[in-house]
Amino acid sequence: MGISHLAYRVFKGKSIYNIALKNLSWLDPYLTYSGFKISLRRYVATIVFVTILSFPLSLPLTYVFHAYILGINVLFSIVASIILSLIVSALILALLIYLPVFKAKSKLELLETRLPYIVSYMAVLSYAGRNMESIIAKLAEKGKLFGIEEPAIRMLRRIFILGQDTARMLMDEARKTPSVVFSSLLESLAGIVETGKGLNEFLESEFMNLLRNREAKVKEVMNSMAVLMEVFISLVVVMPLVLTIMLSIMASFGAMALPISPLQILFLVHFIIAPTIAVMIVLMIDSLVFKVSG
Repeated sequence: MGISHLAYRVFKGKSIYNIALKNLSWLDPYLTYSGFKISLRRYVATIVFVTILSFPLSLPLTYVFHAYILGINVLFSIVASIILSLIVSALILALLIYLPVFKAKSKLELLETRLPYIVSYMAVLSYAGRNMESIIAKLAEKGKLFGIEEPAIRMLRRIFILGQDTARMLMDEARKTPSVVFSSLLESLAGIVETGKGLNEFLESEFMNLLRNREAKVKEVMNSMAVLMEVFISLVVVMPLVLTIMLSIMASFGAMALPISPLQILFLVHFIIAPTIAVMIVLMIDSLVFKVSG
């Protein structure tokens, strides 16, 4: 029996669970696209269970830290431990709430970067005489190549196993997805399925629009990367050199009105501040490249 099953059995029907379920209902589409194989009700129960359990588990540890390691008196240790345990519980709550959001957004960003290839593949199948259901089946078959395997399999299951109408299913998927671009594509496909005409022309025009949008995004990313490279050179290369020269000149004059020695300042700049800034800029560049490369 997993923790989600245990949590659901413990908190099902409880007022705290009902309040949490009502306020966290917006997590449902993110859970769907995050890849977590768990329902909203069970996930909310897990959030409540883990958050409540984290307080009594962290309280003794924080008390030992304050009373025996820091040597603080008993009363202050208890108060500080309660506050720190509440902070730990709040951090765990925030982590559990936003974990599926981060996972879903990363997957949807990857999906959006590959949408031109997906739409191009759909256009080729459409011109070959395939209908919408057959195109979705092919997307499910080649889903790993395009990064659309889970949504395509889910849509295929709703059509052929649950017997849902294709247009209504596409519209429902469009309402659930957090991605604006993917939602717009599904809504348009739903309208075309209802009319039964214009699928070839729509996919071709949508492919050209996605290419233009991708070109604009690449230009935007290149401009941002140029700015970041200028910042990198200024803060990581030029600033340490300038500070080294300035501190060397100031140290040659003898006494300085600084709380630490020039050698300690140089150590902080060269071995802590500059590498930290470099790592942050590299991570920002990596996130920009991911937006266009996937």
